[in-house]
Amino acid sequence: MRKAVIPVLFVFSFLANAQEKKTADTTKATDIQEVVVTSLGIKRQARSLTYSSQQIGGDELTEVKTPNLLNSINGKVSNVQINRTNGVGSSVRVIMRGNKSVSNSQPLYVIDGIPIINGSGKSADISQYSNMPDPGDVLSSINPDDIESINFLKGASASALYGSAGGNGAILITTRKGKIGRSSISYSTSLTVERAYSLPKLQHIYLSYDPSVSGQAPGNNIESWGAKGGSKDYLKDFLQTGTTWVNSLSFQSGNEKSTNYFSIGNTTNKGVIPMSYFDQYNISFRNSSKFLDDKLTLDANFIGSLQDSKNRQTPGASFSPLVSLYWLPRGVDFDQYGPDNYFYLNKSRLLPAQNWWEVKPDGAFKGNPETQNPYWILNRNPVTVKNKNAYSAVTLSYEINPWLTARVRGNYSWNSSDSQRDISAYSAPSLLAGGENGRILKNVYENSSTYGDVLLIGSPKLSESISLDFTIGGSVNSTSNKVTQVDNAYLANPNLFALNNLQWNVDRSPGDGYHNIYWNLKKQVRSVFASASVGYKNMFYIDMTFRNDWDSTLALTGRSGFDYESIGANAILSSVFKLPEVFNFWKVRASYASVGLGLPANISNAMVAYYNAYSYGVDAGTIVYPKSSFVTDRAELIPRPELNKTFEAGTELRMLKNRLNFDITYYNSNATNQLLETTIGSNFGGIPSGSYYINAGKIRNTGFESSVSYKVFDTEKFGWTTTLNASANKNEIVELFPSSLPISEKQLFSLTGGGDFTKLRLGGSFGDLYGIKFQRDDQGRVLVDANGVPLGTTGDPQYLGNPNPKFILGFNNSFNIGKLGISFLIDGKFGGKVLSLTEKANDLYGVSQTTANARDAGGVSIPNAVYAPGTPLAGQAYTGTTDAKAYYKRTGGAGGMGTGIDEAYMYNATTVRLRQASISYTFDINAKYMRNATVSLVGTNLFFFYKKAPFDPEQVSGNTPGGVGVDSFGLPITRSIGLSLKANF
Repeated sequence: MRKAVIPVLFVFSFLANAQEKKTADTTKATDIQEVVVTSLGIKRQARSLTYSSQQIGGDELTEVKTPNLLNSINGKVSNVQINRTNGVGSSVRVIMRGNKSVSNSQPLYVIDGIPIINGSGKSADISQYSNMPDPGDVLSSINPDDIESINFLKGASASALYGSAGGNGAILITTRKGKIGRSSISYSTSLTVERAYSLPKLQHIYLSYDPSVSGQAPGNNIESWGAKGGSKDYLKDFLQTGTTWVNSLSFQSGNEKSTNYFSIGNTTNKGVIPMSYFDQYNISFRNSSKFLDDKLTLDANFIGSLQDSKNRQTPGASFSPLVSLYWLPRGVDFDQYGPDNYFYLNKSRLLPAQNWWEVKPDGAFKGNPETQNPYWILNRNPVTVKNKNAYSAVTLSYEINPWLTARVRGNYSWNSSDSQRDISAYSAPSLLAGGENGRILKNVYENSSTYGDVLLIGSPKLSESISLDFTIGGSVNSTSNKVTQVDNAYLANPNLFALNNLQWNVDRSPGDGYHNIYWNLKKQVRSVFASASVGYKNMFYIDMTFRNDWDSTLALTGRSGFDYESIGANAILSSVFKLPEVFNFWKVRASYASVGLGLPANISNAMVAYYNAYSYGVDAGTIVYPKSSFVTDRAELIPRPELNKTFEAGTELRMLKNRLNFDITYYNSNATNQLLETTIGSNFGGIPSGSYYINAGKIRNTGFESSVSYKVFDTEKFGWTTTLNASANKNEIVELFPSSLPISEKQLFSLTGGGDFTKLRLGGSFGDLYGIKFQRDDQGRVLVDANGVPLGTTGDPQYLGNPNPKFILGFNNSFNIGKLGISFLIDGKFGGKVLSLTEKANDLYGVSQTTANARDAGGVSIPNAVYAPGTPLAGQAYTGTTDAKAYYKRTGGAGGMGTGIDEAYMYNATTVRLRQASISYTFDINAKYMRNATVSLVGTNLFFFYKKAPFDPEQVSGNTPGGVGVDSFGLPITRSIGLSLKANF
């Protein structure tokens, strides 16, 4: 299919302005007349932009459908890194031009020019003991068939008019509307099947016991370091073939006065894990009508969805049915614990009790550590996620005169995420947290936002040579986040998982198994803004923007508002100079922008003792006070807005009769005044010891992004378009804590959601992983003990690597041979290091293929190793082989930081994959009621050309700043293949 990719310009200024597409004044301008959607939903000619943007057409999003539309973008847009979490309906993590903030580096999402909040529930953490899955987000609920186009504004210059929310760039989503003069119905359906692949490599030739030794038997020990013997691979039989069925039906009609678009959709998924499913229902409606001699235009739309899922995979080992099979002691017959025999009736309580190799006859667990029957987890520890999303917007536009338009707009978005896990009696004791009747975990997140603005948009004709586009406006944006978290292990009646069955009169302080947390966060930002774009003879353009925000999060800090500006310029060299005929268009551009960012909601209450009780909320009737406060008597430490300053420059070329398009951009951004939380250990300059919020930190991102598109052939009988997107980003922590504080440069700062492993350190990069390394001498040789077992570092965690790719490449090709269409996308992410906690634990228990190979080889050879000081052969080279069990008991681990040697489980994160492919054929039917139909064979995540890590480095545990680069028993990679049909009536 023909691409709508428009790598367009970039530089600076942003601006929302410019009205609808203007008539070209010169014939040279007709070489690049594409119209792109910019900030505030205003359309501009691509040639006039002074910054970089890249646009994807809606057809390209649905060419190979994915339930979350942003997953369809991977590899198609330069310098956009997309990480998926867990399965269908889960959220995605989108980063453009690198991580910029410790609080949030994700872009602003905009629907039809109006910002929305991409709300979600509680994100999962990187932890073996994580108990809830990723709940999904608003974007995962939008029907891709309702999207006309998506435009990526990657820099602060492009999104400056959106204010602080657009500091990380903006993703502009334009929804479909009815077309004038035509009524039509479209129906599309796709059915795909999914299979898990690239599973952890497990061994089945060494048992957990030695049959020749009296008293040893299967199930006495979780570790499989016993004698050789046969053991069945139960994992492959446990995983099933998943299916995803997506249906969408749309109606559209229109005349000169009014257009309408209405659609309904449904997604049904059966996961690769038994008893896991996902259901989603979508509805969308948009009307655009003209009144008063077409001077007044009313545009209104509504988007809604309902999601219901069960047994979505949770990171960590505690509630993973797969981990129970990974660690199943070899020799244990899993068939006797299958779906029809995972429980028995406990006669003393007349309750179902767990049937599992680790459960003793009296119902007590052996504690090895505790694992559970996979079918018990799915049936008796189920987790459900119910999401509701609603978005409505109205725009009223009045044409005052041919060059001046007034516009009033507003939207309301609301979403609710309700996750609940039920833990039945006779589950593992550590999961019951002291309860005997069961335990309930429940997270309810309700997010809402109300946005309104008033715009005055003009494009007066100043002269034949000088053009002016301007925007003046103001906006009010209010958001509210209500959070309820319930954790109660004191059910009045066993296994009745209802809130009114919970007992709160227990004499204990809040802790695991006893929580009832509630808080309500609110914020409001009031803004005024203006932008202007001045053009000279369609050859030179200058953009300027100004915005001032009054942010409620700055209350009590001594200031309430902050302003920021941008400026950008471009030159159309193909209009300035007479170039060879091979050049159809050539533009250069540059821009500079500064964008502010307020504090997290309610956090400034911690500045005043009277208010700090209201900063967080209550827990089971106990006020939850913030653990940190602000330094209020030192001017340089008083909280202030975060600031992102960005410079970018680039050029765009179109050659060979516009068949060859090239765009490249260089950028440099510096985000300062990061809000960090740290501990000051001793009285310094009158500051008492304690935990404080400190405004400091400077994160720098530099890099380039480029896109090349070439129409190799462009005829009706045969067409071939190839597109190459390439980008590189370098991230550096230039400053962490203020130099005026006695904080060591080696101090580590933990990122949200990163567990024990993801840290920031001065001179490092965002997302750096830290852990235990091999002990080495001054020459870098590994130190081993007297038995040849390697030693691990002690004390502070050591730097292991950074998971973010150094270079990203996307290679997209589309062919049309008459009515036959073929397309495929290859993308690669190069560089980076990732950590696998799964492999680390599998090695510890002797269930990995690596441990079997080591036993077959007679042990583990450790290159470049010497005996450690204090051993009889200290300093001498170690050339022997280390007992496999002793080696992996030292390097492996099933806990967090402090167990095993993490360095042994770092892997190259480079991957090159066939992301998606499709073969389609269009039938021109031209019957009375049907115009045409397209049938396609589609596939996603088909295979890897290159992958060294034992998991997909692209998958993350949670949608958090620190959730990248650590595999914490996540869902295996799935390959999907299927058929799709689209019929137009």
